[in-house]
Amino acid sequence: MRILIIIALVACPTWAAAQDKWFAADKAQHFGAGAAIAGAGYAVAVPLTRRTGWRITIGTSVGIAAGGGKELRDRRRGRRSWRDFAWTAGGAVTGTVVAWVIDKATD
Repeated sequence: MRILIIIALVACPTWAAAQDKWFAADKAQHFGAGAAIAGAGYAVAVPLTRRTGWRITIGTSVGIAAGGGKELRDRRRGRRSWRDFAWTAGGAVTGTVVAWVIDKATD
């Protein structure tokens, strides 16, 4: 496992030398967008399935996929960031949990 990390850091020096901070203004935007998209994904799944597990899976997947797509687009511009993706994924999980709580409260 360590050898894979070393290879990744050597092969992708721009990722290893990322200059962005963990707590910056754009991180709040990534978190909020991930939460909103995942919550919307959960809401769209409600009329499609009665199974809560599928709703959670769809909501979270949509949020994380959106973050992944954004970072793939940024990759072409040389501005990719694992930190941005992590904040988006955290927002996606949070948005799904909030949507699930609202769903359970309205049952």
